Amino acid sequence: MVSQQLLLELKKIIEEDYGIKLTLAEVMEVATTLVQFAEAAMKIEAKSNSS
Repeated sequence: MVSQQLLLELKKIIEEDYGIKLTLAEVMEVATTLVQFAEAAMKIEAKSNSS
């Protein structure tokens, strides 16, 4: 779970960098996708390092 503070920070970054205003629900979806991507990348890295 991503904290409310981190969601607000991500919302601000998206607005400032991309000029896109998202709802908190949309920001949560973006954050969840980013977390899942990072987890997958870490698993791939760990697997390649153990081979």
